[in-house]
Amino acid sequence: LTISVSKVWKVNSRTSRIGFKGSEDLGNGLKAIWKLENTVRITDTGSTFGSHNGARGHWGSARNAYVGLASDWGTVLVGRHDTPYKMAFYSTGIDMLGDSIIDANSMYGIVEVRADNAIAYVSPNFSGFTFLAAAIPGEDNDDGGDARDGLADHYSFGAIYKGGGLKASLGYANYNSGSGGIGDTDIDQKVAQASASFTFGAFKIGGSYEYTDNYVFDDDAEYNAWAVTGQWKFGNSAINGVYVDSNYNSEDDTRGEEKDGWGVGLEHNFSKRSKIYAAYASATVEPDNGSDDDNDVFSLGMIHIF
Repeated sequence: LTISVSKVWKVNSRTSRIGFKGSEDLGNGLKAIWKLENTVRITDTGSTFGSHNGARGHWGSARNAYVGLASDWGTVLVGRHDTPYKMAFYSTGIDMLGDSIIDANSMYGIVEVRADNAIAYVSPNFSGFTFLAAAIPGEDNDDGGDARDGLADHYSFGAIYKGGGLKASLGYANYNSGSGGIGDTDIDQKVAQASASFTFGAFKIGGSYEYTDNYVFDDDAEYNAWAVTGQWKFGNSAINGVYVDSNYNSEDDTRGEEKDGWGVGLEHNFSKRSKIYAAYASATVEPDNGSDDDNDVFSLGMIHIF
């Protein structure tokens, strides 16, 4: 249940999903794995299982759905899957109250992609380090008439470290616009991020920085964003906080904007799978061309994982 400063009441389904996964032992340490997951609508959208726009319009439809092989040498996945860039970001746990109005992505929005046609590799753990890579073929549809002939029209890399209370990651991705660029075609949107969180006793702090060149396939634009998060646990409850700041700079002054915001949330965990929360978020958007927009939202919610 959510209410904004304009006193608009809404019941929202925030990233609800259902999925199935499995594996089969193939012998000699090798196994086949699979997953099929989709968004679930439990509000008045007219369809329980329906299409869902991907982050910033890059992709839509189902969530992760793939087949693969896993062994001591790592895991290979083929199908629809989060890019290594996105996997690296979320591995750090900087989202203290994920899937709510104050998760870091809701507050400033990383350039996250769940890619169709992905071929991904996840390495085994090397003393706390894990490495990820993915090629996404057949996505450039404006290559001098040779449409969709590239093995890595989009590609992404990631590195993750976990150990001693520290979780840290680096991520990089390159997405080609094909014929969909702003003012031109065949534009590469390049994104890089560094994120980390550290847990000590009942406290956890986290931070993230993201840089995007040719943001939203605008070849005259760049995007900078950073976030700081924190959490204090006491008993079965926790207080969570986040502050974010982002800047979209474009030579076209009708598109750029600055945004900053903060949020705080109180959660109570009935069990490892069920929690309720109350959260408040406030954000200000200052467009290069137009009036400032202030938005304040209060939300009561429940999260159940099964």
